[in-house]
Amino acid sequence: MRHVILPACASFVLLFGACSNGKATEAECAQFAAHFEKLMSGGAGAAEADKTTQLAKDMAKDLQAKCLSEGTSAEVRCALAAESMEALQRCGDPK
Repeated sequence: MRHVILPACASFVLLFGACSNGKATEAECAQFAAHFEKLMSGGAGAAEADKTTQLAKDMAKDLQAKCLSEGTSAEVRCALAAESMEALQRCGDPK
């Protein structure tokens, strides 16, 4: 499971900065990080749950910082509307 999670999640570091639609706020970025954690942890099987949850928490901290420095409100709204990791990843795809 980890080999699938890492490549997919690594791309989220590049999610922000692709477009300019107003800088994301601290509250928006905190919501994004929590939503990311929830989505990432939700798909884990019992055997991988602890590892996946910890990885999600670690990545969420970095993503929140990246969001604050480069994220836009539009990107955060897209991310919060995502109901899967795949949908979340599409938020960073160039239109």
